[in-house]
Amino acid sequence: MDSATDQTPVKSFVFDHWLLQSDGTLLRDGQGVHVPPKELHVLRLLLKSAGVVVSKDYLLDQVWPRMDTAEESLTRCIYALRKLFKEHKDFIATVYGQGYRFTCPVVELDAPNQARTVGPSLAVLPFRNLDETAALDLQDVMIRQLSMAFGEALHVMPTGLIAAHCVSSDVRALVGQLSADYCLSGRFIGAGEQRHWSVELIRGRDQALVHGQTLDACDAGEALGELTCLVAQRVPGLRPVGERCGSYAVAVAYLNGLCSVQQHTVQSLRDALVLFRQCLKLDAGYAPPWCGLADVWLGQAMMGLGDTERAIEEAHSAVSNALALDPGSIAALTRLALLTSLRGCEQAAQVLFRRCLLSADPADVLYFHAWHHWFWQRNEQAERMIDQCLEHDPGCVRAQIMRVRIHEQPTWIRERRLA
Repeated sequence: MDSATDQTPVKSFVFDHWLLQSDGTLLRDGQGVHVPPKELHVLRLLLKSAGVVVSKDYLLDQVWPRMDTAEESLTRCIYALRKLFKEHKDFIATVYGQGYRFTCPVVELDAPNQARTVGPSLAVLPFRNLDETAALDLQDVMIRQLSMAFGEALHVMPTGLIAAHCVSSDVRALVGQLSADYCLSGRFIGAGEQRHWSVELIRGRDQALVHGQTLDACDAGEALGELTCLVAQRVPGLRPVGERCGSYAVAVAYLNGLCSVQQHTVQSLRDALVLFRQCLKLDAGYAPPWCGLADVWLGQAMMGLGDTERAIEEAHSAVSNALALDPGSIAALTRLALLTSLRGCEQAAQVLFRRCLLSADPADVLYFHAWHHWFWQRNEQAERMIDQCLEHDPGCVRAQIMRVRIHEQPTWIRERRLA
């Protein structure tokens, strides 16, 4: 076995309808075949240099090092790969006298260095001493913010699963019924400027109190930031996505930035830009604010604010930073899918979206998927995606704005498609 194939691959590649996974499986529309070792090594080298001629000598040196191997071994590999691509044999072009060139645009994905472990689960119960609507609204906000802060490191139970058990006001009974590792329970106390949340983190298996704390609820963003830190510090082994969240100040800046993005006005996007930059100045190794920064730039592009080309480049740079910190981030991959679409790689974007739809917050992915269809002038599909997005998150302002804009075709979209 050669040295190139006895190590775990660290890259995946998306092109047209195809996905080459890090384990060597080549997928097309969900159907896969395992690529043999030599062919896999040649294919990876071509994909890494897509659009550029790779010399025969280089391929022979890399795949058959220190071996007097005839060129026909390489020729057989190229023939086998073209056979795998079937009607897309022209993906690998022969440049006579030089080597081979992969002709299709390629998106390269980093894979995590280590296998992800299954994270703990958390159920956020409706807070007591609030009317039913207010309690459910607060529960939704908490679930959404904790899911975004921790990503796949924490399995936050959706409201629908919790609601099925909420037939009793007995917290102990509820915790016992739910199959979560931890439950977050609380009650609303006080009024006006004296409002507080009394919060309890309860271990699921024995209903033991892990931690209790009172949070100032007058500033919702600050309270949510403190709640995020509480969960990060008290749930064993749990850290926010993209390494540890550096400090309480980082968490507050990040969550306030999210609130500003969600408002999605000209001023709120400017405010969010300042907040996310402040967050990254304090802790550039925390991945979620990079996705937040991408959302600011994409929001400005969608609303036609400033230089659209620059906004898209800034968004791409932010997503690249997020993926460098957390290669498996579904939030970052979702935004990469849209940016891939805006670069003109329609099929590669579609492959990424299909991957993200399987394992992410549906409202988030559906919004960006709608934008993808809007960009390619499939307005009926874009409207359907936006409607589904709003079913999951009726208060999503940016989705409401896009629903209005779908029937428009901004100049920047026409220009990018013509280019």
